[in-house]
Amino acid sequence: MEYAIGVDMGGTNIRAAVIAQNGRIISRLKTKTGKEVKGIIRNTINIIEELSSKKISAIGLGVPGIIDKKNGIVKHSPNLPFKNLDIKKIIQKKFRMPVFIDNDANCFTVGESLYGAGKGKSYVVGITLGTGVGSGIVIEGKPYYGKGNASEAGHSIIDFNGPKSKCGHAGCIESYVSARSILRQAKALNIKNPKGLFDLAEKKNKKAIKLWQEIGFYLGVGITNIADILDPDIVIVGGNISNAWEFFNKTMKDIVKKRAFIQGVKIVKSKLGDNAGVLGAAALCFSNS
Repeated sequence: MEYAIGVDMGGTNIRAAVIAQNGRIISRLKTKTGKEVKGIIRNTINIIEELSSKKISAIGLGVPGIIDKKNGIVKHSPNLPFKNLDIKKIIQKKFRMPVFIDNDANCFTVGESLYGAGKGKSYVVGITLGTGVGSGIVIEGKPYYGKGNASEAGHSIIDFNGPKSKCGHAGCIESYVSARSILRQAKALNIKNPKGLFDLAEKKNKKAIKLWQEIGFYLGVGITNIADILDPDIVIVGGNISNAWEFFNKTMKDIVKKRAFIQGVKIVKSKLGDNAGVLGAAALCFSNS
């Protein structure tokens, strides 16, 4: 296989890229995700069409939520309006080539494991901070799925009586460190998105800085649990919210150092940034060729 298209479908943006088998990115595009199922599918098809050529042999899709990978069905996605959506069939019928699908955070983690901060590491955990909070596990170069959908750390409970998340759980990690939760916590600061909170922190706004530290605290609690359960070599944090790394990473690491029973996990920011997800999605094609 010479080239594949990797697609990273997020709650806010869809990113896609043409990628060579050695991991080289040939070209890439980004578009808004949309709100309704038909619009999201249309936007996904449009971005793939713009990148398509005769050299493309397969398409890899990274989609948030619970995925039936064998049949290509998105069973449920808290941050997209998908329920039992046979997205593989839709894309395959349109482009008449093999289509492979996985959870978007798994794709992120695979991308970082193959080409980024996790390269050369045996036990890699990835965490994506965006519209929601995703996570993936790669062991000895292969994603770990359990019996099908392992590694939904974003929905693990860190405060039994905490606020309700989009997934319906109270007090999960996502209810504290996702974009939605940040907007809820920063309501008094009148920001439109997490970048607004980042901009305020850069201007030395004390309330914004304190809020980022609180986000670091809750993320640190979540990573403490991951460290004690999995004892990974490295935890890689990515997604748009990781751009505020300088404001939350010290608190996050301090909590892990203070609370983790198993010490020594390395916690780093994504090396690949927005490219990790599309690289991991394309890797689905290469590993199945």
